[in-house]
Amino acid sequence: MINNWQVPRNKRRLYPVVDILSLFTLQNLGENWRGSLSRQLDFETELERYGLKRVGQRRDRRAGGARTYESWLYNLGLVYIETETNITRTTLAGDALLSGQPPVPIVTNQLMKLQYPSPYSLRRRVNINRRFQIRPFRFLLKLLLDRRVHTLSKEEIGRFVITEGENESQGCFENVVQRILNYRLLGDAVLPENFEELYPSSTTGVRSREKTISGLEDIANTLINYLEYTQFISRNDNGSIFILPERIVDVQSIMTDGTTLRRLDANHQFGIENFQRNFGLAPGQNRDNRNFGGQNITDNIYRERRIRSELLHIAGTTPISTITDDILNRISSATGYTTNEVAGALDGFRPDTFSLFEATYMNMAVSGRELATEFELATQNVFEELGFNAQHVGAKPLHPDIYVESPLKYSGIIDTKAYRRYSITNDHRNRMVRNYIPTYTDDDFTFFMYVADGFGSNISSQIQSIAEETNINGTVITASNIMRLLQRNQVATIDHASLRNLFTSNEVVSISDINSL
Repeated sequence: MINNWQVPRNKRRLYPVVDILSLFTLQNLGENWRGSLSRQLDFETELERYGLKRVGQRRDRRAGGARTYESWLYNLGLVYIETETNITRTTLAGDALLSGQPPVPIVTNQLMKLQYPSPYSLRRRVNINRRFQIRPFRFLLKLLLDRRVHTLSKEEIGRFVITEGENESQGCFENVVQRILNYRLLGDAVLPENFEELYPSSTTGVRSREKTISGLEDIANTLINYLEYTQFISRNDNGSIFILPERIVDVQSIMTDGTTLRRLDANHQFGIENFQRNFGLAPGQNRDNRNFGGQNITDNIYRERRIRSELLHIAGTTPISTITDDILNRISSATGYTTNEVAGALDGFRPDTFSLFEATYMNMAVSGRELATEFELATQNVFEELGFNAQHVGAKPLHPDIYVESPLKYSGIIDTKAYRRYSITNDHRNRMVRNYIPTYTDDDFTFFMYVADGFGSNISSQIQSIAEETNINGTVITASNIMRLLQRNQVATIDHASLRNLFTSNEVVSISDINSL
């Protein structure tokens, strides 16, 4: 039995949720996926092909890896198991994601409803202690709203929140608050002597104090990663999380929505299925009345879903404003269907491709090394959508990440940093001043740029210092403002003269700067 909060950790972040769900459903159309080893192994192969699972020799030829991904989707309430047929199907929230609706509101809604006990927490290989009667992500946000707490570190979440956050009573909440405040004063001295006996590993049993704390902090960091997907929180310089000031009202609204834990009757014949289907309702939905009796999965249905799945995958890393011949050819090449078949399957399918790209891009921006290359390539794609000829040159020695050329005969270089709060260190400054800029000094070279999730307080002076030394102007822009710039361009194409002025301002690009374009 697990004596603390737990979530699957095969994927520590939520950005690939649409891809994984899409691939899962393709292997599971109208069949009993759980009883088919070949389908499970095919699912693993598709995950590897999409780069969602590390390619390598499988230690478990019984497809245990595939089942952990199903568990990940199940925990999020995106799939359920039909009681009478044992077929795994998508919930309405899962269907909404597959139809291309904006993923962040849907997944946020699922996280806010996620609770213990649940069908996931009762699974034999999970078995979370029934003392937990709580919605964990709401509890975390409630702590962050409390002025006494305000921020939370993975150390605090791992030691006290996921171990002592048993229920949603005020008494339990106050106990956790006091435990956190005492820890901030006294450190690990406040932990009980039998801490490691209280929170053993579900697989190896009692561990050392060091390994116990490390394991709990690992769970805490995954919970933080999940919560980051909602775009409610950010991390400060110390790595602790806090609610973004502009999102406090949204979080308060969730906290006061009047909802409570759902009752789970695991002994009722349809108790697990009914709970999971209700958990999986998308925002604004009240009931799941679907009946799948006698449904036949034809080749046409599979082809349509396969093609639409590929489009959703492309939209996660490439901004798409219209379905171009290039997009049709990419999908045709990936799926083996003709371009006419691709066009037919996409007829009438209008996913919110901007929201899909934005959700992935914002996760890339805080990923560190994990998705640094993907962040570079996605930024290249943004500038191509803005009308630049963009090249990814980061693999070349002494080069920045991206080189862009405007039709107005000016060019620039871009360095992406997948950091939450980036400051230009002396080493990075020297690279820009001595390597990157001198490599591109020609008559058309006009600007340099840094893109990151956020920047340190002295970033403006750092940019101005580089400009003064090199006689090349530059700018910095956050990932969120890159998305605003892209969205603004989709409404009405931004002229490149205005973009040149924006990119040579020697200042941080602001929301008002973008709105004035």
